[in-house]
Amino acid sequence: MNDELRILPAGRQVTNDELRSEIRKLIAKIIKLPEEKVGYEANLFTELNIDSLLGVEIFAALDKKYGVNIPENQLKAINTLNDLIALVGKQLASK
Repeated sequence: MNDELRILPAGRQVTNDELRSEIRKLIAKIIKLPEEKVGYEANLFTELNIDSLLGVEIFAALDKKYGVNIPENQLKAINTLNDLIALVGKQLASK
């Protein structure tokens, strides 16, 4: 995977690997599962049982931590943790 640096709010830099790890930890904490149970290719809705309320909590946490706002029209494209990580990375890269 590309280990490109991303600039976060407050000027902190993060690599793609760090971003992947941080988002995985964030999701695990919100859905109350051990991190190792949250697979990168797991379907967020059918395998991890994320409903709309948890989704809102996740997006709010991502906005708070990374300063990203996921547009509503892109939500349907997010099925897996990897999809979510890619979208956050893309938004950080465009800042």
